[in-house]
Amino acid sequence: MNIKEKVLSELILSEGKYCSGGQLAEDFGVSRTAVWKAIEQLKAQGCRIDAVTNKGYLLKEIPDIYNQAYVESLLKGSGFQVQHYEEIDSTNKQAKMLAGQNAPSRTVVTADRQTAGRGRMGKGFHSPTGGLYMSVLVRPDLPLTAMMSITACTAAAVHEALKAFGIVTQIKWVNDLFLNGRKICGILSEGSFNAELLKMDYLVIGIGINLHPDPHLPEELKTIVTDIETETGKKINRCQLLAEVLKQMKKYFDEISQRTYLKIYTENSCTLGHRVRTDTGITGTAERFTEEAGLIIKLDDGTEMVLSTGSAEILK
Repeated sequence: MNIKEKVLSELILSEGKYCSGGQLAEDFGVSRTAVWKAIEQLKAQGCRIDAVTNKGYLLKEIPDIYNQAYVESLLKGSGFQVQHYEEIDSTNKQAKMLAGQNAPSRTVVTADRQTAGRGRMGKGFHSPTGGLYMSVLVRPDLPLTAMMSITACTAAAVHEALKAFGIVTQIKWVNDLFLNGRKICGILSEGSFNAELLKMDYLVIGIGINLHPDPHLPEELKTIVTDIETETGKKINRCQLLAEVLKQMKKYFDEISQRTYLKIYTENSCTLGHRVRTDTGITGTAERFTEEAGLIIKLDDGTEMVLSTGSAEILK
């Protein structure tokens, strides 16, 4: 960490107490002037910091910027280890590389911005500065048939995490979260599998959440996607949301065999009860979910089919 990041970390971890400029300078082996410059840089980024003679500096408000020490304090004891990048091509790609290097389960990759974010079915995922982009490496002892349930479990966890901030979303089968009829979150699960044992070696779960307006949002996406601030006026801190998402993922993953996530997934679905069309052109009504989060569709002739992969477009 540079001096600015170190100063911010100390101000955050001081938990409402003043930090002496002289003590900060001594702790970090720099001059008081260097500390003052760091404070001014933080103010320029939106931090509200009180400076009182003979007392020091007090952090009153922190903007939406990533800070490793703050994240570590929020995740203490959880087992998650976060690697953060200001810019990366894809957090999923980096997490898969780490998986190949035997990185442990609960390794997390985050980024301020992705230059080559990806969604399901090979689609791109627009990832400008201002969103929460994260990929979680897990090594579950689960069969391949649980792949769909893990994605659904993640969607339920993200729904509950956002609910903790007063944001109530709807879940579109199988991996999107919607707010006021437009997409605010996408989930992409990718992994490596043992073909002989029919089990997962590892799984990387990518999550992208739109938090703030994007002035450069492509025209073709303006009627499809939105962000939390635009829809609700709320500005959610990324560090806090990251920690809450991971907390909820741990909770529902630990209970995945009991399928406790399925109730949340079902009750907040915006797919069930609607006419849908699969990516193979089959149309019908979305009736319910299987225990593994497959979508049961009632066809026009009265028969039912189970959709365990692919996508289901909601028909207007």
